[in-house]
Amino acid sequence: MLQTMDMQKAKEHFQGKGMVTVSESEETVEMFDGDVKLIITKGEELGPIMVLLVPDLGMAVEDLTSQGWTAVAQEDVGSCHMVNPMGTLFRLIEDPHAYDEDE
Repeated sequence: MLQTMDMQKAKEHFQGKGMVTVSESEETVEMFDGDVKLIITKGEELGPIMVLLVPDLGMAVEDLTSQGWTAVAQEDVGSCHMVNPMGTLFRLIEDPHAYDEDE
C-alpha cells in the first residue's frame, strides 16, 4: 500500500508498469498484475507501506512493541501503523481469519 495526494499520477504510473485497476473510489485505488495487489490511498505521502493481516490486533501490537517496533498511528478500530526497528512502515489490519489455512 502507498499513500499519495496525486492518486491519478500514481495510478497512471503503475498502469504503465502493467498493473490493472480492479476497483476505484475517491479515496482508494486497488490494482493487480496477476501476482501483486497494490492499494493506493489518498493521503500524506509516507512511502510504501507493507500490510500485515493479524488475527488479534492488540496481541500483535503488544508482541511487536516488545520486539522494538513503534506504534505511530491508529486511525480506526481494527488497524494500526507501526515502524519496525529497520524503519519500514507497516499497517497491521485485524482479520480473525488471517492465519486460516483453508482461505
